[in-house]
Amino acid sequence: MLTIQKIQIYGFGKHENITISLNEDVTIFYGLNEAGKTTIQQFILQMLFGFPIRQQTQRKYEPKVSTKYGGQLTLVHPIYGQCTIERVKGKAAGDVSVYLEDGTTGHEELLTKLLYGYSRTSFESIFSFSLHELQGIEKMSEEELTHLLLASGTTGVQHLSALEKKMEKEANELFKKTGKVPVINQKVEQLKQLERTIKQEQGKILTFEDKLKQLQLLEHNLEKLYSTQKLLQQQWQQLTIQKQALPLLKQQQILQQTLVNYQHVQFPPEGIRRYEQLKDRLLHESQQLMQLKEQYQTLQDQVLTIADEHTVNEMARLMQKEATWHQLMVKEQNLHDDLFMFEQEIKAQFRLLGVLETEAQENLLEETVSLQQEQQFQLQLSKLEEAEDELKFHLRSLEQVHLELETIAKQKQRLMQESLTNEEEHILAQWPQQKRKLEQLRAAKSQRSKQKQPHYFSWLVLLIGLLSLIYGVFEKNIVATIIGAVLSLLTLLFIRYVKQADEPTSKEHSSLLRELEQEEMTVQAVLLKKQRYEDRWVHVNEQQKEKEQQYASLEYKIQQAEIESEEATHTLQHFLKRYRLQGTIARTLMPELFMRIRSVQELAAKKNSTLSLMQEVQKEKQHIYKQLQQVLEGAYNEQEIYMYLRTAYLEAQQHQQQVQQTKEQLAGLKIKMDGGQSKLDRYTTEMAELLNEAQVPNEQAYYEMYEQFEQQKNIMTELQTVQAQLASLNLPQRESLVEDTVNEDIHVLEQEQNSTQLAIDQCLAQRAALLIEKDQLLNDEKYGQLLQQFEQEKAELQQLIEQWATKKAVATAIHETLFRLREEKLPHVLVEVNAIFRLLTGGRYDKLSIHDEGYFVAQDVAGLRYQMAELSQATKEQAYIALRLALAKTLVSTAPFPIIMDDPFVHFDRNRTNKMVQLMKEVGYERQILYFTCHDTMLKHWQKEQIVDIGALANERGVAST
Repeated sequence: MLTIQKIQIYGFGKHENITISLNEDVTIFYGLNEAGKTTIQQFILQMLFGFPIRQQTQRKYEPKVSTKYGGQLTLVHPIYGQCTIERVKGKAAGDVSVYLEDGTTGHEELLTKLLYGYSRTSFESIFSFSLHELQGIEKMSEEELTHLLLASGTTGVQHLSALEKKMEKEANELFKKTGKVPVINQKVEQLKQLERTIKQEQGKILTFEDKLKQLQLLEHNLEKLYSTQKLLQQQWQQLTIQKQALPLLKQQQILQQTLVNYQHVQFPPEGIRRYEQLKDRLLHESQQLMQLKEQYQTLQDQVLTIADEHTVNEMARLMQKEATWHQLMVKEQNLHDDLFMFEQEIKAQFRLLGVLETEAQENLLEETVSLQQEQQFQLQLSKLEEAEDELKFHLRSLEQVHLELETIAKQKQRLMQESLTNEEEHILAQWPQQKRKLEQLRAAKSQRSKQKQPHYFSWLVLLIGLLSLIYGVFEKNIVATIIGAVLSLLTLLFIRYVKQADEPTSKEHSSLLRELEQEEMTVQAVLLKKQRYEDRWVHVNEQQKEKEQQYASLEYKIQQAEIESEEATHTLQHFLKRYRLQGTIARTLMPELFMRIRSVQELAAKKNSTLSLMQEVQKEKQHIYKQLQQVLEGAYNEQEIYMYLRTAYLEAQQHQQQVQQTKEQLAGLKIKMDGGQSKLDRYTTEMAELLNEAQVPNEQAYYEMYEQFEQQKNIMTELQTVQAQLASLNLPQRESLVEDTVNEDIHVLEQEQNSTQLAIDQCLAQRAALLIEKDQLLNDEKYGQLLQQFEQEKAELQQLIEQWATKKAVATAIHETLFRLREEKLPHVLVEVNAIFRLLTGGRYDKLSIHDEGYFVAQDVAGLRYQMAELSQATKEQAYIALRLALAKTLVSTAPFPIIMDDPFVHFDRNRTNKMVQLMKEVGYERQILYFTCHDTMLKHWQKEQIVDIGALANERGVAST
């Protein structure tokens, strides 16, 4: 399997310069919130698959206080052996280097081979999951949950299913059999409409010749009608002039007869305007004079007596003290708030000290808390702390000695197991007798060796004989040859005889000697073992005696320390009784005791000082309040009294100002009344002069004379206007005109004009319509454009059909692929899933299966089936984890990656958590597991060497918590 041996972080998130060694089976990463567990998990993934790029949503974990970014992973690969993956900051995903144990170095290509071609997405879909993925299971629908479980049970299903839905959706957006919104449906409808429009245009082109003939006929008729209309217009103008002259002639006669009656009328120029102007002025001045007299009388009545000057001056003096009054009010409120705060703080301090009775509080405030008393208290407290520290030290030492004694006892037990066995004791008991036999055999062997020394002489003679034989043969010396042959033969016969005589005895003694020598080596080994055992036993006994003496000494010291601690505690409690403190005071608060007592006494002194100052402020405020009541002659609220004073003072000032202004106004009114009277006299004189000029006695006769004068002017003006109009008409025979004849001629002419204009309008309308149709047929390119558009739409329709067919084929292929995956691969996975799911649920559920409709179903031991949405949150999570682990188990030969889990068991009860731990230990034999958790209850299930404490690791490296 592929295992991670070591993690080395240069700089990643909050971690810097950290090295972590991992176990081959299960490693537990423990740490509280924000200790950096997720950071290490992401470090492993990003070292394997690269840093996230901008388009990805994962966090990059770039360090904020370090320039180093990246690290190393040391792996043991089933194919490449031990290898190191190093990734540091560089290009988008980082610069990666891979070092194999044979010296080979590579980059991304080699890393892809190490990871069996897996991407981060495919890796996380099987081998990495966390609590965040499981928290959303509770809110999922049945279909979503089943899809999630399928995606967990068959690798790649999630992506293929998403692609299938995408292709199906895009195909439906292109075409539906009965739809109107899809693009292809709309395109087909557009082509049908274009085809109908093209047929209509073809029909219009055939009517072009008929429209040209109609236009020529209309032009000829219009020329005749325009000539007739022009002649009728000239006749109508003559009759119109005659009709206009008839009323003018009649009006001229009437005006001339009326003008004879107004020949002797006289009137002043602009007489009415001048008279009415004088009349208006006279009326205006009369009214104004009357108002002035009334106002003068009113002001005289309103003149009041002058207000009391002394009262106004007193109000002014008190107004100057308004700021002082408000300051006193604020100061009194602040002092009152300070008193309240002092009282609350004193009560709080007393509660902290445990002094609740009033008498005890008063006595405590009077007690002396001098530096000498505090020094004596600190001395007693120090003695108590020293005694307790000494007691704790001796207790820790005693516990250490006790542990050492237990260790020595275990060593003695192990030594007893290493003592000599019965067989070894028997060997040692039999050895003296065997040793004597060995010495005898060795002596006999030595004696035989001495006896065999003459054989060396025989072998020497044999060598000489052989050399003589060889010499005689090569030199062809018969004598030397015969001597050498005889000598060699005799020597061989002698050696053979001696050997046959000694051989049986020598073999028997050699075999026995070898057995005894082997037994001697065994005895020496047993003796060495016995000696070592005795030495170690003596050493352990000496250590045990020494520790027992230390244990007894520490017990005596602990008794003495307990006596000293009790005496110091008694003395300290006797000292504290002077201050009448109730209850037990925590040891951590004792150093602050005198500080708190001194603080409460200081607060009491501040309270008394504040109370005296507030009494002085109240006395000064009461003095000003009495003066204000005397001036205002009434009782008012302290908050509003100056508002009433300010109002009264302003009213008194305004009263004085009004008296002075009234006197000035009376003098001015007197002057205005005299001027108004003189104007009235002048206007009356001018009006009498206008009446004399018009030669009338009174105002009524004056207006009647004005009306006659205006009628005379109007008649003369109208007569001049009529005469000018008649002159402009230039009629030679005015007297021969008859009104009835002229009206009859005009009526006949208007009928002829209307009929002619109606015929012209009809011809123009027909001509305009024909011209428009003609221009459209000549210049309109609509037919060609429609044909071009029709071809373009057909081409676009063909492309859309091809796209639809492609997407439909892809969706169908994916559907068949998913079906094969679920039918072929998933059943093998479900075999493993059922075993794991049965284990995790404690046998509550028997298996997981897929319903005919495609939904996951859980079956309990009683045979009842439950849909996934009906299960509890924890059971859903157990099903999810079972599918993940089962799939990983089926891929153990093709993808032997570690499994990374980030605290996914928070909803499990204790029983199912124990089952999960058991499963993790079993899976740990096949592949490595990295488990991240913040719950210390999980630590009791694992060995100490399997746990990595991230918080302690970070503190050792000086990593600050972020």
